[in-house]
Amino acid sequence: MEIREIVVPEINSSVDLPQVALPEAPPVTFDIGVPVIELPHFNPMDMEPEVEPPRIVPPRIKPADPPAAKPPPIKLPRKEEEKSETPPVIPEPTVEMKPLPQRIIEAIPTIPQAVNTAGTSAIAVSAALATPLLLKAIRPTIKKLAKKLQQAIGKKTKIESVRERRKFQRSLRK
Repeated sequence: MEIREIVVPEINSSVDLPQVALPEAPPVTFDIGVPVIELPHFNPMDMEPEVEPPRIVPPRIKPADPPAAKPPPIKLPRKEEEKSETPPVIPEPTVEMKPLPQRIIEAIPTIPQAVNTAGTSAIAVSAALATPLLLKAIRPTIKKLAKKLQQAIGKKTKIESVRERRKFQRSLRK
């Protein structure tokens, strides 16, 4: 194996380097003075007041007039019950502790209470489920009654077109 010789190629300085144009003299030849440029600056606020604010003097409160004369104390006659200084004795309520099985038995509702609650729940659920069906059944009847009442009073009823009647009948099928 052969090691090659290190060779540095010659660089032609007149061709390869960029030309830099340096002026012979500076562009400003006269020293006129300081440039006139307004730069932004910060002037902090002076915290010392130029004029001292006037002092605020609170108004003097006039003392209240003393009462003319105190009325003499009135002594009320004492009843015989009030003469005794011992307060009436209030008996403390006593809580009877029952055994656990007896408390569980007392917490179970009676048969009439259970039947009443179950009946109320059944009626409420059936009414909630039947409401849409009842509205579809009752609405046409109420509408007919309203028309007949308006005719009996003498009010003119709006004559529905065939399209409006079909639309109403189709709304009842849904």
